Amino acid sequence: MSAHAVADVKIPVALTHASSEKISRHEMLRWVNTTVQAEYTKIEDLCSGVAYCQMMEMIFPHSVGLKKIKMNPKLEHEYVHNLKLFQMAFTRINYEKSVPIERLIKKRFQDNFEFLQWFKKFYDVHAAGKENLKVPTTQKPQVPQAMKPAKKALNKDGGPAMTPPTANSTRLNEDEAGTPRTVQALQETKEKLTDQTAILLNERNFYYNKLLEVEKVLKEFTDRSELCERAMAILYATDADIQSAGFNEPVCHTAEL
Repeated sequence: MSAHAVADVKIPVALTHASSEKISRHEMLRWVNTTVQAEYTKIEDLCSGVAYCQMMEMIFPHSVGLKKIKMNPKLEHEYVHNLKLFQMAFTRINYEKSVPIERLIKKRFQDNFEFLQWFKKFYDVHAAGKENLKVPTTQKPQVPQAMKPAKKALNKDGGPAMTPPTANSTRLNEDEAGTPRTVQALQETKEKLTDQTAILLNERNFYYNKLLEVEKVLKEFTDRSELCERAMAILYATDADIQSAGFNEPVCHTAEL
């Protein structure tokens, strides 16, 4: 996670019909392409999350972590990865906003267009007064470079000559233990684990809040039907209750979509 401080955001942004009806899909797409210097042809393509991460980084530097963005996502899990980075940016600036990741990755026009309308409003509010906003430099897609074959010494029979081990080569692993390269790798691993922890905490809070809302709805029923009672029992069940009921092993049911 970046050590740079990110300012808190307290300005709420509400999307109203009056503020969104005047902008067509073509104008919105032109705005995105102009802002991030891209060539998107469809609103649905924004589900990759790349443009959102870039624009968020423009108005709130260091809120995303550009090295973590998958710049050429092709698969759904890569879209989710980028959108979770985008979601974490809101957490870092202390702005309460839930990104509808599950809806956006389905590539439906209406879902993506409605969210883009909201984000443009958010961007306009928080970019106001900030001059010289530029697209942040992101990593380029890494293309494997062709390796040139190394010239090998040949023995008298024409085969590769054997290189005897040296004292320096046998101590290579020991000597590398404290090198700057090793320290940098450990630091990068630490940052990845820190970010993963933050993402997990954010997801935990997200689903915990859902349970609180379910509990609130159930308590509104005065007749306390059997369904409500059973649902409340599940919500308040402890580990001991679950084990006594005979559910010692977790069971995962996969629903077909």
